[in-house]
Amino acid sequence: MPKHDDQAPAGIDTIEGVRGPIRRIADRFPDREPIDVALGALYAAHDLAQRAGMTAPEAIEWLRTAADLMERQLIKSAEAGR
Repeated sequence: MPKHDDQAPAGIDTIEGVRGPIRRIADRFPDREPIDVALGALYAAHDLAQRAGMTAPEAIEWLRTAADLMERQLIKSAEAGR
């Protein structure tokens, strides 16, 4: 499974560089629910994980791991803001 360092500057730049265009894509579909666009982004993430060499089940597990990482980061950020 490909390695990812979420603290590496190149990784952070890539992550932030992709978030903006996805948000703008959502704006292009004002008649659609934002959650549907988010689901499309998740499927695209799965597709890209497979392009990185993961099998379909590995890509699903990678998405779970990514969600866990996001959760930890958001909780840490919320606690720092208290």
